[in-house]
Amino acid sequence: MNVSRRLLAGLISLPKPTSKLTGILSKNNRYLNTTASLQCQANFTRFAIPTILKRFIEPRYVDITGYVRNGEVLKMIEEVGQVAVRRYWMGDISPGLTTKFGILAGIDKLNFRQHLLPEDYVHLHARVNYVSQHSLEVQVDVYAEDLSTHERRLANSVSIWYVAAEVMKDRRVRVMQLPPLYYECAEDEDKGHERYQLQREKRSMDYQLYLDYKFPARLYEDWNTNIDYKNVPKHCVQSSQMSLDRMVQTSDCSALGFATASPIIELMDTTAVMAASKHCDNACKTLCIDSINFHHPVRIDSLLTAVAKISSTSKHSLNLEIAAIAEDLSTGQREFVANGFFKLLSADEEGNPLPVPPLIDVGELEQLRL
Repeated sequence: MNVSRRLLAGLISLPKPTSKLTGILSKNNRYLNTTASLQCQANFTRFAIPTILKRFIEPRYVDITGYVRNGEVLKMIEEVGQVAVRRYWMGDISPGLTTKFGILAGIDKLNFRQHLLPEDYVHLHARVNYVSQHSLEVQVDVYAEDLSTHERRLANSVSIWYVAAEVMKDRRVRVMQLPPLYYECAEDEDKGHERYQLQREKRSMDYQLYLDYKFPARLYEDWNTNIDYKNVPKHCVQSSQMSLDRMVQTSDCSALGFATASPIIELMDTTAVMAASKHCDNACKTLCIDSINFHHPVRIDSLLTAVAKISSTSKHSLNLEIAAIAEDLSTGQREFVANGFFKLLSADEEGNPLPVPPLIDVGELEQLRL
């Protein structure tokens, strides 16, 4: 394999680090302390080679508004992110290994800047920005090109966190250690480490919530889907609460039999739009997803439920908290799968902002959520 091909594969083996390179690659010995069983992986330092996938927007991707559905955008983003993750450690060999993949752990700031339109030529750019011992951050930017004018615009951008995992021949899944990433400067590594620590803090808080929801009564109390809307005043939190259900089908799952992230996020997004539209009595659209954290895998044939609550309102926008809950229909056990925070805009048919009614009768629990 020649040098250019090895560079594209991200598998160039660097010489023994000099003092300057050591400061970049092994600052505080965070990444180069590997076990003997994984010593072969530490011999290779990866370069952040961008991954670019391209798509053509067909009419079947478009909804009744004439824009591409958010769910289709999410599928494309998840696909290019997974390709970037798997390319990063391509070439490592472990005994008994069948496949390596990235478990999507969280999403930070998915911005829907501009709509994708029919016949757009879409460029999906993914780049590994930071690597810790077991997880990595992938930045995905979605560009849409008008083929008639050749003008390109930034439509979406998102930061995705993955946990590295491998599937053994006996179908066991285990978290794996990642080889270090080569950073262009120490500042890039430091900024990435700050983002990593912030993500860990967020996940730690949400994980405690996941543990609390192991008690069915607590889960039912906070995310009750059986509400008597006749007995609650309009424009309060309960009156605007919405829920949607769907069965997890084969088309929603990976080869391992677990649901991918895109159908879960798509259901959460649709539920958020319905709850916001109900509160405003007009159409609403998603501006951005502030964050989503995933806590538990969803098996095929599970009943997936998304519940949306409005947490706050402003002049033209709403903030919503959405939870995803999976039920095993053979045992009746329910699991708190994911939670996220969405921001939506109240708008008319032409996209002009409309006023949002304020929340009323905000109780103590809602104040805590806010």
